[in-house]
Amino acid sequence: MEERFPTNYSVLLSGPPGVGKFEYLLSRIREDLRLGERVVFVTLDLHPIEIRARAKTLRLDLEPYEGKGLVFVDCYSATSSERPEPPPGKKTFLVSSFSNLEGIGMAMGKAAQELGTPVRIYFYTISTLFLHNSTQAIAKFFQIVTSRAKTNLGFILYAVQEGVHEPLTMNLLRSLVDGVVEMRFSETMQSELRIHHMRGYRADATWHPFMQLPEKVVAL
Repeated sequence: MEERFPTNYSVLLSGPPGVGKFEYLLSRIREDLRLGERVVFVTLDLHPIEIRARAKTLRLDLEPYEGKGLVFVDCYSATSSERPEPPPGKKTFLVSSFSNLEGIGMAMGKAAQELGTPVRIYFYTISTLFLHNSTQAIAKFFQIVTSRAKTNLGFILYAVQEGVHEPLTMNLLRSLVDGVVEMRFSETMQSELRIHHMRGYRADATWHPFMQLPEKVVAL
């Protein structure tokens, strides 16, 4: 059984591009849906159609859950040159641009209301926002959205690309969440995972192969 992060909690998932952050998110979403949890997937890097397709290659069919247990907040399509139509009957909340931070926050709230709270929100990836907004604006957005999610919506996890941001920026993001999960490539280029810390919990901070689940976190 995979460790369960608590409701009303925030986590930052960091790792270099290609290490498996997206696959890690899908593994969490698979478990959430299996347990009857409601999921909001905020996508800035991929079209929802691509997410559905990649999930199917990992034997996770998202479409039966959409509108009932899962809703997309789509920040990608409005800035994409290709805008494929969503499948009929699939509820998706569109955001006009990457620079519309207020719109992203509002869409997340509407998606959560659509499903009913508490929800588990997955944000892939916050790094994309740095290409279109100042660090100060993102820090304020990050603080507001994290506080709102923990107070009113449920759990939130942000994926961030390691190695593309200044150390000060990464330290700021780490300071604004309750827990940090790290991924890396081993010397043999295998993906590894560890829970760096979890506020209010004990966690095994040793590195594990990504497919080998880390030990459960234990409440203090």
